[in-house]
Amino acid sequence: MSMRIMVVMLVLTVPVIPTFWAILDIPKRQFATPKQKVVWFFTVATLPCIGAILYILFGRRHTSPVRDMPTSAARNEASPH
Repeated sequence: MSMRIMVVMLVLTVPVIPTFWAILDIPKRQFATPKQKVVWFFTVATLPCIGAILYILFGRRHTSPVRDMPTSAARNEASPH
């Protein structure tokens, strides 16, 4: 491959990485309100690289990871009979 093609591929690919990461991260986070989650998802989706960088810098710090609900089998094992 020529150097020019590699540079173009790099320039087109690198900005997409934070966008995909943010789109995958937003559903995994607990926001203060469901509306905030929708707004951040909309921002990242409509302003791909800029929205993702804004989410990483400002939005993500005001969230917490979503806690997984225990399965019924785990709850049954944990409860005394």
